[in-house]
Amino acid sequence: MFAPDIGRFPVSHILVVEDDCAVQEVISEFLRSTGHQVSCAASAAEARQYLASERIQLALIDCLMSGEQGDSLAEYASSLGVPTILTSGDPHSLKTISAGSFPFLSKPFRLSELERLITQILETVRE
Repeated sequence: MFAPDIGRFPVSHILVVEDDCAVQEVISEFLRSTGHQVSCAASAAEARQYLASERIQLALIDCLMSGEQGDSLAEYASSLGVPTILTSGDPHSLKTISAGSFPFLSKPFRLSELERLITQILETVRE
């Protein structure tokens, strides 16, 4: 289904935190097709369990979920040294979130944009 340039995309363990099952499936399938190990969580509470028990190299977090919101989870992941990308499709929160301290992708986004941002972040971390 996807034809990414695997040679440019460093393989890592990525946590996808997304409460929309269809979006979670598309993103995780894409990341796996590039050779990444992917764990998925549908809530911040579930994501915190992964962050506590797995070696996660990057977290992709939806900002608006039921319960704890993505920005709070991103702060927690960051405190553990896990680079984080925030996503949101809510027009009311886009200005606030995009002005924050985390890389941000506005939904809907192209998978090529996600690939570019992940590669950029992981290469920066590995330097």
